[in-house]
Amino acid sequence: PIGVGSQIAKALIAFHKTKPFAEEKAENSFFKKGNKSSTYTSLEDAITVCRKAVDFDLTFTQNINFENGEYFVSTVIMHSSGETITDRTPIKCKDYNDPHKFFGGVSYARRYSILSSFSIPTADNDALSALGWDLPIEEQIKNAVTVADLEDLWKRLKPSDEAIKELFKKRKGELNG
Repeated sequence: PIGVGSQIAKALIAFHKTKPFAEEKAENSFFKKGNKSSTYTSLEDAITVCRKAVDFDLTFTQNINFENGEYFVSTVIMHSSGETITDRTPIKCKDYNDPHKFFGGVSYARRYSILSSFSIPTADNDALSALGWDLPIEEQIKNAVTVADLEDLWKRLKPSDEAIKELFKKRKGELNG
């Protein structure tokens, strides 16, 4: 457990104040809605976001471990003080003897282990409803509580429609008002 005076806790808090976010830019052609592929955060993008924690004296390592007949990815977040946080994520795949399937499972486990360990949000398609992101854009704009929330929504949606841009402008005025 992390203690109240912990240096790693203070560093993580400072890092989280930067509101790190892992964008879903990689396409998964196996999951389509109509002719549009679903998107996800690639391992490379997840690592890039988490490496920004180095500005707060945090770094990490990930290793593959085998214990009691099961493979794991172990993610260790390290602070320059020597404090660490460790997470283990099981590696799941249909055929552990097939290197392509196994390392696909490794990549998946590494991606979600590192994002989870650093508590980095993504626009996880499985959680869109829980986040309210499946609401119509107009509702999402109306539900923004702060200007920062509204700006984050703008960055995520990148609106091109003039009517939607006008709704953003109106809501920003209300929040600043």
